[in-house]
Amino acid sequence: MTNEKTLLFVCLHGAAMSRIAAAYFDQAAPAGWHAVSAGVDPAETISHTAARLLAGTTAVAYLDLAPPRPISAVVHPERVIALRNPSIRYELEGAEAWDLAHSEGEALRDEIRAQVETLVQTLPSEAAPIG
Repeated sequence: MTNEKTLLFVCLHGAAMSRIAAAYFDQAAPAGWHAVSAGVDPAETISHTAARLLAGTTAVAYLDLAPPRPISAVVHPERVIALRNPSIRYELEGAEAWDLAHSEGEALRDEIRAQVETLVQTLPSEAAPIG
């Protein structure tokens, strides 16, 4: 049984922005934390954009390739972050909103990475239980 804390990244379809954020988070996560991606209105498949934008980065190994999941599939996240860009605005009660300035491409990827890097610095590391 794991005692890891879940950080839930949400975007409209759970197929690109939240996937990118979760990959960068899992790459740099403090001990005791992991990320999950979900969508307000989940797409049927992961966006090719997520894979393209992470290709050639070390975070690509952390990209979740499973079909997008609804928010309700993630039980008891410790923290919820809603990623929104200029073309996609929605409200998600109880979530911290990341209003991103970019809506596509490498600029969006880099902005998400920078936000995640800042977030990781603010989270406490949890020592793994012994035994």
